[in-house]
Amino acid sequence: MLKSDRQEMILKTLQECRYTTAAALAEKMYASYSSIRRDLEELENAGLVTRSYGRVEIADHNPFMIAYPVRINKNHEQKRIIAKKASALIKEGDTIFIDSSSSCSFFAREIMHMKGITVITNNVELIGMATQSTANVICSGGMQTEPNRYALTGPIAESTFGNIHADWAVFSVRALTLGGKLYDVHYGETALRKVMLKNAEKKLFLCDSSKLGTNSTYYQCDLGSIDCLACDSKEARRYLRDYPQLKVL
Repeated sequence: MLKSDRQEMILKTLQECRYTTAAALAEKMYASYSSIRRDLEELENAGLVTRSYGRVEIADHNPFMIAYPVRINKNHEQKRIIAKKASALIKEGDTIFIDSSSSCSFFAREIMHMKGITVITNNVELIGMATQSTANVICSGGMQTEPNRYALTGPIAESTFGNIHADWAVFSVRALTLGGKLYDVHYGETALRKVMLKNAEKKLFLCDSSKLGTNSTYYQCDLGSIDCLACDSKEARRYLRDYPQLKVL
């Protein structure tokens, strides 16, 4: 089994059982204990798992950019639930900005079959996905970022987004504070989302429950400028007290 496959299986196992041991993982995957230990060290350095006293578990929060292929496997079931809720808002013929977040990749899979939709995105994975779809897809162009090679950012991407008006901007960020402020970890992606949000009629924020009550580095916006919040937890409804205009899915 390749190292990347082992690490994906480790994350999937931890999502299902919350915590385990290196020895149990080695037995489950028919891998050597030393290989599993090296995998866990890499995942811990990436901020995805924590280890203590022989026990390993999923890290609750992480302030750093995580590689996209690993991020898309974190909280994957929650992201699927959110994607299904959010996709119900989209109608045939809509024009939709979709950002480079892993949450939006789950969302895109739910809508790419719809007739007449137009997707404008900086998400490299979605460009590949479009080859199996009849959706109209506009690539933002731009520069691949070093932390996230699946994202295109910079002046070219911002210019593309700035010249299009869309029905929806669908996006996700790293953190939603208790006060309703949204923050992300990468400045370039944050800057591009601001253009996207400015040029969209409605804004739809995809937020899995691990992001509630957390913080990150770069300010994106607050819930006062968002129309809809799709979340897998009823805890998200607490934000209605301060943002009554918000639709929580």
